[in-house]
Amino acid sequence: MLDYFSNHRLKLRFPWSLYHAPIVQALQQVVSESPGPALLNIGSGPFFELDLLKLGSKRFTLCDIDERAIALAKQRYGARLAGADVTNPNAGLPYADGSFDTVVSMDVIEHVLDPVPWLLEARRVLKPNGVLFLTTPNYGSTSLRVIEATALEAIARLQNFSRKHIHPTKMDVVRLASVLRSAGFHAPRVESMAFDWVLAAYGSKA
Repeated sequence: MLDYFSNHRLKLRFPWSLYHAPIVQALQQVVSESPGPALLNIGSGPFFELDLLKLGSKRFTLCDIDERAIALAKQRYGARLAGADVTNPNAGLPYADGSFDTVVSMDVIEHVLDPVPWLLEARRVLKPNGVLFLTTPNYGSTSLRVIEATALEAIARLQNFSRKHIHPTKMDVVRLASVLRSAGFHAPRVESMAFDWVLAAYGSKA
């Protein structure tokens, strides 16, 4: 399987930036419009995107299941972070109810076998009227499915793995909106970006 730790550094380089750069732009808007200063990034990795963001008074807490990613984030950003925690994928988030004004998660939900309980945890740690922002590959896009089955699969095979099963929960607009509603998010909105390869979802905790 792909070692996502080594893959993080590629995200902002061409051609991978064709997919990821629009996500960073959308994230900047979410940060700017956050109803408060406390933000959580679930499945953050080392969060190299932080260098591209204008935070103002906002501060991120990061969490990820990969100890290497969190160690690198602490080394790289230090006091710029409100916190950085290694999490257990089989347990809830290590934060109290209503801890954050905004929760973000980029390209994580497609790896989660049962997304509704995962989203319920994201909702639990949001403050009332808090905002969720997440992204995921758009499997409603024909071009994305073709690229993944051909060029990306060929690259994966050169690296001795296959992409066929790395995204067990494939999302399209309808499914993503449905799981957000099932988790109790108010008036979820799902948009496509980056040549229709990416879905960006927005929801609020009523």
